[in-house]
Amino acid sequence: MTNVLLDLVAIPSVSPLANLPVIEYAEKHLAGWKIKRYPYRDAAGVAKINLVAATKAGVAELALVCHTDTVPYDATWAEAVRPVIRGGKLYGRGSCDVKGFLACVLAAIGKVDVAGLNKPLAIVLTADEEVGCVGAKFLARKKALRARKMVIGEPTGLRPVCAGKGYGLAEIVVRGKEAHSAFPARGRSAIFDAARVVTALERVAKKLATRKNRAFDPPFTTLNVGLIQGGTAKNIIAGECRITVEWRPLPGQPGDWAAELIREALAGLRVDATLEVKRLDPAFDPPATRDLVTLVETLTGHSASTVSFGSEAAHLRGLTSEVIVFGPGDMTVAHKSGEFVPVKELNACVRYLVELINRLCI
Repeated sequence: MTNVLLDLVAIPSVSPLANLPVIEYAEKHLAGWKIKRYPYRDAAGVAKINLVAATKAGVAELALVCHTDTVPYDATWAEAVRPVIRGGKLYGRGSCDVKGFLACVLAAIGKVDVAGLNKPLAIVLTADEEVGCVGAKFLARKKALRARKMVIGEPTGLRPVCAGKGYGLAEIVVRGKEAHSAFPARGRSAIFDAARVVTALERVAKKLATRKNRAFDPPFTTLNVGLIQGGTAKNIIAGECRITVEWRPLPGQPGDWAAELIREALAGLRVDATLEVKRLDPAFDPPATRDLVTLVETLTGHSASTVSFGSEAAHLRGLTSEVIVFGPGDMTVAHKSGEFVPVKELNACVRYLVELINRLCI
């Protein structure tokens, strides 16, 4: 299994790249399966592929889902695509998020008598999860499969996750008037105005924090100002400033609540500012049934939990009766140099997946 993960990490698959090499590698482990590709092109025209593989036709009793892309990595991190095992941990980009789970899936099906399964098992590989769950949304629109139970791979420390926050992304454009910096009265600084907007956003964040759900950490809808870009030169009064803001709504709350509060805040300021929502992904609500959750709790000895990061679960839940998020590793070590996954968790994950397949599909 570690050899499979070493191979996968060695394949560069950051989101702007084509994911075909990862798909082709996985297909080598799926000989004899019924395979269908769902291709599309991303916004830059790069070819992307989603893959649905099944042991037989019909509604899958279990679908194992994994995305194939990773976030970018620092060029100075030598181990990013030259993975190593050190101190019981496998280091490299995507080792934790989420090629570790993919390696476990491929290892698990190699330990199962696939031909002897009475009920269909499906493997689903998606593209562009890291840039908006694009592949998962594509499969959902196409209604590419139907499964009674679905496990979506993400690093959860091998705890079954039954709920997660959503995701909102917006840009605020603040407009001023350019002038020579020696004559500020002849212009209006968009950056000065943007500072007032940011202060207002901080007040919005505090209001969002008043509505809590203790099942989550943090237990409220969080808001973050991630980027500010404005001005053209040091001696020009800034004519425009752009602010990128994101929020992560709790299940049960309107996904656009934060956007409405921001609009109200902007309306109360004497500035020329507009808000454009770029992305609004729903939260992952707890499933109506707990059969899968209970089974994975029993197998792992870990109680179900929630996560504060987004996943494909919210988009694919319409294709299944019950979905959980599950996998080896800790999300807090992902998305940065030095990303790793414990080998011990990888081995345990393979055992759990084998048992899950045997219990549900035989």
